[in-house]
Amino acid sequence: MTVTVRFAALASIAMLAGLSACNAPDAPPAPALPSAASTYTLSTADAAFLQQVDAMDLTQVSIATLAATHSNSDVVKAFAATLVNDHTTNRKAVSKVASDANLTVTDKLNAGDEAHVASFGHLYGAAFDRVFLREVLSVQTPALSSALATASQSGGTADIKTLASDTTKMLKDHTTRAQDLSGAKTVKGHHHHFGRH
Repeated sequence: MTVTVRFAALASIAMLAGLSACNAPDAPPAPALPSAASTYTLSTADAAFLQQVDAMDLTQVSIATLAATHSNSDVVKAFAATLVNDHTTNRKAVSKVASDANLTVTDKLNAGDEAHVASFGHLYGAAFDRVFLREVLSVQTPALSSALATASQSGGTADIKTLASDTTKMLKDHTTRAQDLSGAKTVKGHHHHFGRH
């Protein structure tokens, strides 16, 4: 009995030694996977969409920022502050998608958008409020609506689709609130339209 147990024990030790010998030469580590940033590319259409949304966000931030000194209405100022916050957050999302694809977004308005923002500079009080709320209502142009719909349905990446969906919801919320604010007030009248592109 004792001999059998000893033999079994010796056989186990020999087997373990054999197994460990098989593992003795270390295999080289697997190569690291390439980072998302180095392999992530955007289609031309997606890159153009990012640029379009970013320009819209930057323009709206620039206009809404004026409300703090150009509006006499606390309600309009509060709404404008919400717009600044929402469009700034949206710009961060745009920047993240662009950065992941090794692209950068600019912090400068193009000449046309700069002139559009400047057109609000001489307006104060109720006049500013009227044109500002009309601006919010007109942001989602047919071209932008089409770009958002296309990107949300057939954008090249999940991030593009999410950005398009989130931007659409944000603009819908802003439009609803601008309609509420302009509804029964003196915002009606004066159908000036300042250089939308």
